Order: sequence, then C-alpha cells, then structure tokens
Amino acid sequence: MAHRYIVSGDVVLTFLGENIPVIGPRFKSRRQALKVARDSMEEISKLTGEGKETPVQIVLKKQPDGRYSLAIECLCKILGELGNLDELFLKRFYNGLKKKLFIWTYFVEEAGDVECLVVTEGLGAVFYAPAPVKSRRL
Repeated sequence: MAHRYIVSGDVVLTFLGENIPVIGPRFKSRRQALKVARDSMEEISKLTGEGKETPVQIVLKKQPDGRYSLAIECLCKILGELGNLDELFLKRFYNGLKKKLFIWTYFVEEAGDVECLVVTEGLGAVFYAPAPVKSRRL
C-alpha cells in the first residue's frame, strides 16, 4: 500500500490504519536511520517500560524564525524533538490526533523514495497523548 508522505525540512508525516499520525525525522542513509531508530527505541523502552501505558506530552515551541519545534516529553525527559516545522504541517499532525495516539518512527529517503521504518522494520513507538498540547516560546 502506498502512503502519502508530507515532508517539512527533515521531518516526515504520514498516516497509517485509521488515520493514526506517524511522525519522525528523515535520514538520507538507511544505515544511519536504522542505528538511530534502534538506539532510540531501546531508550524509550527503558524509560516507559515495555508494554506499560505511559502518557506523553507534546510540547510546541515557536522558533525565532516563525516556524515551530515539537518535542515529545515523558516523565520530564525529552524523547524526541523535531524542528523547523511550518504551521500547515503542524495542523495536519494535530488534526490526526483525534484518537490521542500517534506513532514516533524514522524515515529514510533515498533516490526520491521514502521508507517508513515502522512499516518496513517494525521500528517505532506508539504514544498516547491525552493532554492538550503545551506551548512554550523560545
């Protein structure tokens, strides 16, 4: 099944299943993306506990240039941060949060093709974000 990928700088957004947003950084090297993804998934697993329902907080920060950064916080620790996002990209992401679920993963773009590692390698984390988005100014 072909997915529609929305790219903003080095960040990619797509939707899986019943319109669950899938978001994460984009890499040019598959090898580098796999290494970072495996390391990150191990760290997330240690922090949240495997199979444990640990809610996360999405923190939005306005950058001096007018774009935004989005951080995923869990137990007062940043699990991931994506920068240089425009308002349309964020609106698409937030519109997909109706079920308060999203997937954090990594993407590889080689020769114009985008690969979503949660689909091809099973490397991703499903997060529950029950609270409204927090906003902070830089």
